[in-house]
Amino acid sequence: MAQSVRRAASRGLQELVPEGFIGRVRRFFTRLFLALVAVSILCCCFVILRNYVARLDCYQVDARTLIPRNLPSWADDSVKRAFTTLPGLPARFSIMESGICERIADAFEKNPWVDEVVAVRKVYPNRIFVEMRLRRPVAGVRVRGKTYLVDAFAHRLTDAQSSEPSGAEDPPIVISSVRRIPELGKAWAHDGVRAGTAVAEILRLSSERLRTHFAAIDVTNIGGCRNRRQSEIVLITHQGTTVKWGRSPLLVNSPGELTPEQKLTKMILFEEKRGALSDYRYVDIRFDDVQHGPRIRTLSSRAVTD
Repeated sequence: MAQSVRRAASRGLQELVPEGFIGRVRRFFTRLFLALVAVSILCCCFVILRNYVARLDCYQVDARTLIPRNLPSWADDSVKRAFTTLPGLPARFSIMESGICERIADAFEKNPWVDEVVAVRKVYPNRIFVEMRLRRPVAGVRVRGKTYLVDAFAHRLTDAQSSEPSGAEDPPIVISSVRRIPELGKAWAHDGVRAGTAVAEILRLSSERLRTHFAAIDVTNIGGCRNRRQSEIVLITHQGTTVKWGRSPLLVNSPGELTPEQKLTKMILFEEKRGALSDYRYVDIRFDDVQHGPRIRTLSSRAVTD
């Protein structure tokens, strides 16, 4: 009985399936299998050939050549030396290494001087160009007698330096009550340091219009923590003149006080009419009516203190 059913089912299947169909299916899958084997062999050969070519000397890149050639004019030798060692990258590698551009970008972004890596571009056989934006130092933060260079957003750029500002070309020192030091590349969270570096950036952008250069920015009274009636930020010139700046430029609203742009305009107009700010013992630019002390000739006391 069972054999009869199987024979009937076989005859029915033969009637439904066209003649030669099964043979064509077998040939199709055989060809597909052979094609997959051929592709696999070609891929293996390509990988082997690529690895061989990648090891050739002509495709090797020296990590020291990755220093960007389009560094801004303010970047001195100390900035360039910061790129001689890149974390996560060997001293020599192949341009054909998989994911090498991503690794190079990651290595540069770990450098405290780098704000953003814009692009990493390969130029065969062995050149790689890196385009990036750097953090420009605008001030130094004084902590326990040591100075740390920072950018306009209070990112720490360097290790401790013992040198003090000696001329107009040196960035001003931010004097604050801060004691904690962030890691390299990280920003200070202290309101005073952030406010001081913001003022330093305003002064830097206006350096061509201001005759006076500043040695220090005192933010020890930020938020009125010492005396609410006194200026929260005080600028100190190399001659010892104190310029009462007022509140932090990062505050959205400071009722009754001029904006940072208006204060800057007041300083420029003051110098045009009365001479350099450093010629006076003090200048108060917080309000519309600029106040100032008597003129000075010399001041023997130190302008910057720890």
